[in-house]
Amino acid sequence: MTSIEIKTMEEFEQHIAAGELVYVDYWKDNCPNCKMLDLSFQEFKNSSIADKVKVLKVKLEEVGENFFFDRNVRQTPTLVLYKGGEEVSRLNGFIPPEHIEEAVVAQEA
Repeated sequence: MTSIEIKTMEEFEQHIAAGELVYVDYWKDNCPNCKMLDLSFQEFKNSSIADKVKVLKVKLEEVGENFFFDRNVRQTPTLVLYKGGEEVSRLNGFIPPEHIEEAVVAQEA
């Protein structure tokens, strides 16, 4: 599992357009559930399928509210899975590691 911090719209678009399976973690500072989600990702990265997905970390304070609103992100954390540039799954709030894995497995079927 590769994790990349996104700072610009151009970086975001480049990774999404690459056609890979990409999780986007929309988060912000001072968000307790965002910190818990990081722990879930730490556990998920030990999974046998973790190497099949790239994780983009998009921080509200870095990209701005409009970036979030344009993608219909209304709460943090929001975890969106993209495949081939299209959204295929969206999870909000704290997400346990098994749910992170289940969404990836569903895309392999």
